[in-house]
Parts: sequence; C-alpha cells; structure tokens
Amino acid sequence: MRRKIWNVREITPLAYQLAQKHKLSPQLVHIFLNRNVKEDAFSRFLNPTIDDLHSPNLLPDIEKAANRIKTAAASGEKILICGDYDVDGVTSLAIFYEYIKDYPGIYSFYIPHRAKDGYGLNKEVIEKAKAQGRTLIIAFDCGTNSLEEVTLARQYGIDVVVVDHHLSKKELNCPFAFVNPKREDSQYPFYDLSAGALSFKLLQVLKGDSALEVLDLVALSTVCDVVPIKGENRVLLGEGLKVLRKTKRLAIVALCKVVKLKQENIDTFHIGFIIGPRINAAGRVAHANEALELFLTKDKEKIDELVQRFGEYNRKRKEIETKILKEADQMLGGDAFDGHAVVVSGQNWHPGVLGIVASRLKEKYYRPAFVISFDDNVGKGSARSIHSVHLMQVLDQCSSSLSSYGGHSRAAGIEIAKEEVDNFKDKINALLRENLSPDDLIPVLNIDVQIGFQDINLEFIGELGKLKPFGEENAKPLFVTYAVTKKNHVRKIPGGVSIWLTENSRTFEGVIYNKDLQQIIESADTFDIVYSLEENTYHNTPKLTIRDCRV
Repeated sequence: MRRKIWNVREITPLAYQLAQKHKLSPQLVHIFLNRNVKEDAFSRFLNPTIDDLHSPNLLPDIEKAANRIKTAAASGEKILICGDYDVDGVTSLAIFYEYIKDYPGIYSFYIPHRAKDGYGLNKEVIEKAKAQGRTLIIAFDCGTNSLEEVTLARQYGIDVVVVDHHLSKKELNCPFAFVNPKREDSQYPFYDLSAGALSFKLLQVLKGDSALEVLDLVALSTVCDVVPIKGENRVLLGEGLKVLRKTKRLAIVALCKVVKLKQENIDTFHIGFIIGPRINAAGRVAHANEALELFLTKDKEKIDELVQRFGEYNRKRKEIETKILKEADQMLGGDAFDGHAVVVSGQNWHPGVLGIVASRLKEKYYRPAFVISFDDNVGKGSARSIHSVHLMQVLDQCSSSLSSYGGHSRAAGIEIAKEEVDNFKDKINALLRENLSPDDLIPVLNIDVQIGFQDINLEFIGELGKLKPFGEENAKPLFVTYAVTKKNHVRKIPGGVSIWLTENSRTFEGVIYNKDLQQIIESADTFDIVYSLEENTYHNTPKLTIRDCRV
C-alpha cells in the first residue's frame, strides 16, 4: 500500500478563544480555520441561505448577454445554443431551456460528439450556423479559448455570447458578451462557479425568482464538475439538494428509481458516484444529446427508456476503461515505474474514458497522468494532476510540443502530433524532476485534528453534520487517534469489515473498506488510525470509518 504523509493540523489557542465566544466546540472552530473560514462567516457557513447568493448582475457582461438574448428571442432571430458533453455542460443547457422554451422554432441545441468533434466550438459549427442563417450563438461551458471560432463568427455577422468558467490562456475580448468570473477584469465576489451555476445566474437575470426552480440541476453540475464546495457554491449546493429531494422533475425521479435510491435521501455522494456517472456515460460512449433529451422531454416512457440505456452505457464505459487501464499499466511496467509523469498513448483508445483512466493512473502512481489516443497522426488526450503540480503552468512550459491545450490546475485536455509525444514526455519529466521534491510525489492526507476517544460523542457528530454538504475543499473532517488497540477480531460486513477499537478505556466500532488497511489492523496489536465520524443509527452510537492506519 502506498505510504501517505499525514499532515495533522495542530489546534491553536485562537480556536479555543473563538469557540468560547461563539459557543462552539474548539474542534469545530479549528476545522473552520483549516478551511480558511473567517470568523465573520462562521454563522453563514453553518446556516447558508438563498439570501447569501451574490447578485448575478455583478458578473461581467451578464446584462449585455441577457439583453442580446431577449432582443433575439423577441424578434425571432435564429439562435444556436452550444454546450459541453459532460454533466456540467448538459445541465447548463437544460437550465437555459427554462427561458428559451417559450420561443419555439427559433433555437436549436448543439453538443459536440466527443470522438468525432472534440471539445467546444469548432469551425464546422460556425459554418453550419452561417448556412442556417443564425445570428446568435450562445456557448455554455465552452468558448473561453475559442478565439479563432469566435473571430470567424464575427466575420459572418454572427454574435457570440460565451457563458463559461474555464481559465483563459489569453483574454478573449471578441465575443459580443463574455460571462466568466475568471476574467482578469471580473469584479464578481466568487471565482469558482460551475457552468451550470453561471447558466442559473443568467436565468435569474432573464426570469427573476422563478429561476430558483432549477437549483436541482445546479446541484448536479456543482458536484459533477468538482468545483470547491465553499462560498457561494455551498449555498447553491445546499439549496439545490433541498430541491432535488422534493422535485417532481421526471428525469430525477426516474434516475432515483433505476438506481434504487430514495429521492429524499439524495446527497453529494449519490450525485458524484451513482447518478452523475450514468448521465456522463451517454457523452462518453454514445452522444450527450441523449442526456440533454432526458432533462427536456416530458415523455415518461422515453425517460424510462433513456435511464435504462444509460445503465448499459455505464457498464460499457467500465469495460472500456478496464481494458485501456490494463494496457497502460503494462506500458508503464507496473511497480517498476519510476518517472515523474505518467505519459501513455494508444491507437484508437476510446476518447470517452481517457479522463477516467488518467485519474486512475494518477491515483495508482501518484504522478500527473497524461493519457493520449491517436487517430492516425493526431493525438487527443486527457490529463489529471496531483496536489503539487498545476497542470496549466507545466503545460505552458511544454507548449511547443503541443498543438493545443486547455483546462484547470488539476484537469486538462491536450492535442499533440504523434512525432512530438517523446519530446513532450522528456520535457515534462525533466521539468517536474527539476522542480519537485521527493515529498511532492507522496500523497498527503490532510487531517483536521488529533483527538482522543474521550472527545467523541453524538453531540460532536451532530455538530460536524452542520458542515454538510461535503465536497471539494470541504471534505468530511478527518481525525487521528494514536495508540488504539483491538477489542475483538474483525467480522465481515457488506463491502468491508467491522472491528471494535479501544483507546483510553473507551470503545467504538470501526469500519474498514480497504483490504490493505484490514491486513495492517489484523497483524498489529496497537496502531494509529485516521478516520471520519458518523452515527451508527442502528445502535445510536458513534462509528469510525477508517481511512488510513499505521503500526
């Protein structure tokens, strides 16, 4: 099992002072401080409300975009609405549909085919828009770096509105309107909105308070696009989960039914690991138009047919992913691999799973991973990164080997000629070798605080529950306790094992879902554990979910 660095945050005197002042436990205040929550935001963090949302009018160009859309709709202009093929892109379009549906006949949707078209706007789309007499293109979750395509549209007299959240390699100043909180000149108070959230903001400007009805879709986009669950995203997700649990939206009802999930119990885990992958599977192995149709159609039989089909797509996706992952592992030599970056390529690997395979390789080898599929001489790939490597910064330094690239700090897409792969591999390995320390290539487990079993009770677990919803940059809190002993042997439970653990005369149940950790605990008498806390509702007692341990 790969060793992890335990980064245990020490509780500070300030945490005790603020805890007394705000009548909270020192451990909870310490967790706030770990997440950079300021004292004046404690109450808003624990009790986020819809009133905490920022005005959409603060977003750059959003009023300009809304006015142009209203004018086009009122005068019957032909509009092309473009989006990405993932959950964030599909929900962005489904959210905007709540406005444009009132103007039938003037609009059509375009989602690129992942394998045939690639990501985002392309010149063929612009040419088709011209041929169809379209005068407005609205791009959701794409367009930020489509300088040539937007320029071509302008030459044809087509206005382009970009509603996107991706980082810009160079300032895109030629669309009619460019709604992006990451613009260099943006004054918007929050940086990390998903594209679905931006589509919601646009809908607020267009339709007012009735836009709140689509917060269920905003919740899907927020979780599936792995944006930080802090600030405004915390409000959007919290309110969105409330809507999700009660919505009569046929797509949500059908998805919950097919995965045997009680709708009132939906949480971030179910979105990220059960519902989201099924929606994404359409865009990975078929076409994301089907995912959009799921949210737009009112035909219940069609919806039931689609959700069943998505289950088949998801199974197919897993099979393809397993096959490519096995081939990539063989190329790397398994445990013998000692590079600073994983760079693997294959002929005609399915483009729909490259990002997932890159994530798996990144986790296994704890290196930035680049997985490239070639169609003749042209390679398109996905990259995923570790905590110590900002992908866009290293890609900037290797740009001479790439035809194009774009993305975020942890995820990116690249295009590369076959003859450049070895150069790229050498450059990125040399760059990382020069700039990284050995510890940068070891996974870090950020542990909120050391506690003893005497600190654990149901009241404390209830207090931790106020930190929900959990997600990116607001993970479920982790604790460490040292010198824990076993009270009994492990017993099997569904998916793992259970064992009762003792420290300082107090005993609690621990559950383990990792076979390597199970072996450590079975072979040792005394050990240290890292765990999260939850309530065992059957016994009405605290329960420890063990995430790591060491002798």
